Formats: sequence, C-alpha cells, structure tokens
Amino acid sequence: MKTFQRRFALLLCLFVFSQAQYTAAQTWPAKPIRMIVPQGAGGSTDIWARMIALKMGEALGQQVVVENRPGAGGIIGVDAAAKAAADGYTILFGSSTTVAANVSLYSKVPFDPIKDFTPLAMAVVAPFVFVVNPSLPVHNMKELIALAKSKPGELNYGSGTNSAQICTEMLKSLAGVNITMVPYKSSPQALTDLMAGQLQVVCEPLASSMPQVKAGKLRVLAVTSAKRTALAPEFPTVVEAGIPGFEYTAWVGFFAPAGTPKDIASKLGAEILKVLKQPDTLEKLKSAGAEPIPGNAEELAAIHKADIARLTKVIKEAGIKVE
Repeated sequence: MKTFQRRFALLLCLFVFSQAQYTAAQTWPAKPIRMIVPQGAGGSTDIWARMIALKMGEALGQQVVVENRPGAGGIIGVDAAAKAAADGYTILFGSSTTVAANVSLYSKVPFDPIKDFTPLAMAVVAPFVFVVNPSLPVHNMKELIALAKSKPGELNYGSGTNSAQICTEMLKSLAGVNITMVPYKSSPQALTDLMAGQLQVVCEPLASSMPQVKAGKLRVLAVTSAKRTALAPEFPTVVEAGIPGFEYTAWVGFFAPAGTPKDIASKLGAEILKVLKQPDTLEKLKSAGAEPIPGNAEELAAIHKADIARLTKVIKEAGIKVE
C-alpha cells in the first residue's frame, strides 16, 4: 500500500510539474525579457544586441531589455546568465570568446559553456581589423611588423576584450614580434587612447572601428578574416601581408539557461530567426559591421562545440594568457 501511495504521489508531482510547464509555455511571454550582453555599452556586440532586441520586442509583444554585464572578459555576464532562472525571461548574447575561448584563457570559469546553456540561434559573424593612429608611420601590416621588429616591446596594443587580446597575440606568435599589451575595461576606452596616441595598434571589430576610420581618426591596416570581407572589400587581409595561417573572426549567438522549457526555447529560437531574417534587420546589421548568418539551435550548438576545441588549440599554441 505504501509503495502504491509513493508511486501515486510521484506521478502526481510529475503531472503537476508538466502542467505548470505547459501553462508557462502557453502564457509566455507575460513580462519583459532580459538580454544579457557580457560586454560594456557602446561596443559592437552591444550595438547588434540592441538592434535585435528592439525587433524581438515588437515580434513578441514584450520589451526585450538589454543588460550590460561586463567584467572579467565577459565571465561575469555569462555566469549571471547561467545562474538565472530557466523560465524564458533571460537570454544571453554570447560570443565565440565569452562562451568558448574563455574556457581556455582562464584556469577556471564558474560555468560550463555546454552543460549550463541551451543554444537558441546563431546571429552574426564579426570580422576584425587592425587599426593604428594615423600619426604612426605605417600604412600596411608589413610596415607595422617591420616597425615592431625594429622596436621590440616598445609598441603598445590595447585590449578592451579578450577577443582583441587573442587576435593580437596570434599576430605576435605568427609574425614573431613583441608588442606590449595594455589592458582596458572596454573596447571604446582602448580606441579612445589609440586616437589620443597613447597606443599604437588595436585589433577591433570592423563595426566599432569604422566610424573613427571614416572620420580620419584611425587607419585600417588589414582585416583579420581569411578572405576579404564583403562589408569592406577594400581592406587587405593579414594573410595578404605575408602572415600565412592567420585568421580571426568572432561569432555571436543566443543562449538560454539550461533547463529552459523546450517549448519556450523553441519559440525563442524561432522568433529570433524570424527577426534576423527580416530584410531591414539584415541591412541594419550589415551597416553596423556584422555579417548576418542566421542559424538554428542545432547549427549554433555544432559551431559552439567545434570552436571550444579549435580555440583551445589556438590559445595553447600561441601561448596566450589572460593578464
């Protein structure tokens, strides 16, 4: 009798739980959704997030609020998303750095990038560019490398994100040059000091660099993708400058905390993809320096796992360490 009662109680709990999940999925979203961006305001990732959040809010009938949670190379924001309630009201705009490379850059992170998240949708790929202050007497990557070799350790590069550090440390490793890193809390701060002449070079997303480039305050030396980007085909690649094997781009996608009800996660992913595929969204993202690559949850999961392995190898071979 007691065994029957225990089984009945267990079945009742399971039924109540499933009904609660069903009800939540049917009424979702009933309040604003929080989108965590693990970088500071004003950077390219933040700009893309706000563009997408506005369109998502219109589609879902609830405001999608962007919450910037910078710090520790993105770890603080990602950890906050991992520990958030898995109810569909918190999503993470995570990148190949914050949810992949950081696992190797740091000796320990407080989250598991695979187990603690549910992939929702792939969003964009971001090409980076090496930019310098126009007063620096270099006009291409070959001249920068030659200058760095003639003055080992004397040139400084700014690192407002771990992406900027990985990008430049890869260059140092492959080109055999010594350029000193100066850490910053955000990309805009690094670019400000670059324009002020306190730094000599920065590797930044094309998106955040182009306004200053167009204004004549910065000079692009090369793009970091394997091939020239359609967003700015006039810029040569680092490979063209004689550094074979150099390639660095970053992707950004949407994740939810692990345990988010499948119905809600599926709806979130579907709505995100609808927004990303809208012609006006595509054009706005391109104008902001992003290459849209809308992809479903399965595609994001595959890229995510592959990049953790790939970036672990790159970081180890280049001897990159977070300072």
